[in-house]
Amino acid sequence: MRCALTYEDWGRAAAMLEKEAPRSGDGALYDEELIRSKLIELRHRRRNSSLKDMAFFLRSDLFRNLGNMCNPKLLDGRLQVPKLVDEYITEVSGLLKMISKSNCEEFTVEERLDLVQETRHAFGRTALVLSGGSTLAAFHLGVVKVLVDHKLLPRVLAGSSAGSIISAVIATKSRAEIASFFDNSLPTVKFFDRLGGAMAVFRRVMTRGAIHDIRHLQRLMMEMTQCMTFQEAFDRTGRVLAITVCSARNNEPARCLNHLTAPNVLIWSAVTASCAFPGLFEAQQLMSKDREGNVVPYQAPLFKTSSAPPRRWRDGSLESDLPMIQLKELFNVNHFIVSQTNPHIAPWLRVKEIVRGYAGDFPGKLANVFEMEVKHRFSQLLELGFPLRGLTKLFTQDWEGDITIVMPATLAQYSKIIVNPSYMELKMALNQGSRRTWEKLSAIRATCAIEFALDECFVRLDNAQRRPSLPMKKIPTFFEEDILADSLPSPKADGQTALWKTPQDRNTTPRRLAKFVQELDIASVKATPSLIKDKMASFKPNSLLLAEGDLLQPEKIENGFVLSVVKKEDYVLTPKPGNFDECRVLYPETGMGSSSSECGDEDEAVPIDREDVPKTKTYD
Repeated sequence: MRCALTYEDWGRAAAMLEKEAPRSGDGALYDEELIRSKLIELRHRRRNSSLKDMAFFLRSDLFRNLGNMCNPKLLDGRLQVPKLVDEYITEVSGLLKMISKSNCEEFTVEERLDLVQETRHAFGRTALVLSGGSTLAAFHLGVVKVLVDHKLLPRVLAGSSAGSIISAVIATKSRAEIASFFDNSLPTVKFFDRLGGAMAVFRRVMTRGAIHDIRHLQRLMMEMTQCMTFQEAFDRTGRVLAITVCSARNNEPARCLNHLTAPNVLIWSAVTASCAFPGLFEAQQLMSKDREGNVVPYQAPLFKTSSAPPRRWRDGSLESDLPMIQLKELFNVNHFIVSQTNPHIAPWLRVKEIVRGYAGDFPGKLANVFEMEVKHRFSQLLELGFPLRGLTKLFTQDWEGDITIVMPATLAQYSKIIVNPSYMELKMALNQGSRRTWEKLSAIRATCAIEFALDECFVRLDNAQRRPSLPMKKIPTFFEEDILADSLPSPKADGQTALWKTPQDRNTTPRRLAKFVQELDIASVKATPSLIKDKMASFKPNSLLLAEGDLLQPEKIENGFVLSVVKKEDYVLTPKPGNFDECRVLYPETGMGSSSSECGDEDEAVPIDREDVPKTKTYD
């Protein structure tokens, strides 16, 4: 199993091992009787109850850790979860799909959507949290690759320090782009620039207080994240990205940057700030986009003459390596998958795993007690006012999640922790991450399968609710086409669809909408004086149809929203004197221009050739 290169090879070896040494005593690790009774009742209601009764019963007692079936001791290192747990998860997932696909008139789409949305909120969400660790963070690449290949990647990604590099790259790319990144772009991952000679290093240390120049990392992240903001990345992929940074000031707490707390902050700026470990990189100033899309300092002083120094930020792992509390508060996350590579934490966690695996359960508990004692003593030092230059905060944080994947680093890897790894070393770290994730794959699948089924049902029902009110040809919202990871739209963190990506989209969206309407592929109809006289009596049906009262693209303004509602107006074609071949289109002010008028755009008459647009149209 340690030498396996693919999951299939590892699975065959694990199956042989489980056959040779089957586990016993699983019944003492979870409530087997409760799970069996729930499974029998679900099957009975599926056969004999109505859809409403079945959904009501399912909603009343659906929890992730029902009967302690997510016990790490029960799931870790197993190729298959216990058969009873697997049957329960399969039954629940099947019932959810049945509810979302049913055409029952007594149980409307709106009622089912409300039920699924409430159930999702009660069930909670899963987050993948990537720790820091300098170049050891290449281990995270293997973790992410396995989760992507098995379609188990959570939609909430968080990272600090070097872990923010990996999470930012993944959160800004579609599924196809992620696969292309692992196939083609892996050799371009370079964390540091060249050190240069001793004099160059000495000059940087004396002038900037850091060994490395951070500009190389800035250029790398600009290229990999395409200079997106947190809001743009969320609108593009539907994934939540959270990056922690610590203030260089003494009395300011650490921050968790995401599309809710810092929507217009540039991701590359947040990543470089989160990687600015003291002595390695200099502290960084966050950058953002203003309303016009220009790159400006984030939270700059109001007056240019202010003597206050710019606010600078540094490595997020110093105070909040795993931002689990912030994710719980902001995104309803109650289940964490942690990839741990910190050089001062990972060796101790490996010792705990070895003690628990070879010496038994009681020595493992003693190791946990020792860890709790160390954290307690450092907490006392912090309470007494001895921060020890931030060292105490490093050892008072949470190091593990519900599922923790620990890097088995070697001494050779520790010796190159601040040197760029070669391509072979990157592949080695990726293989390490893959093997360690294979051991946790059954546990991840068991704990997340129902959550992913709920997400799929929510998207299907949300589409079904909106479908009857859509026109024959839907007006595009001008988001990226790959917002969907699969065939269904990707659910957002709050269950809603974002309305804009960048501040400048308020100005561009109305113009792009007008251009879309003008360039529609519509069968041409010859304009004649009789048609104009009769106010455009008829035309071929291949056109864009809207109903009166339809809501167009909403727009955000400083103190609220602008809702553009369609009002029925005649689409008047006024011929030029003596020439009926060309017409001038007059857009009604209340039709499409309400959003653009808020942005200062002028609705001018647009000349359109006779061959491009039929001479009869009605905007409803």
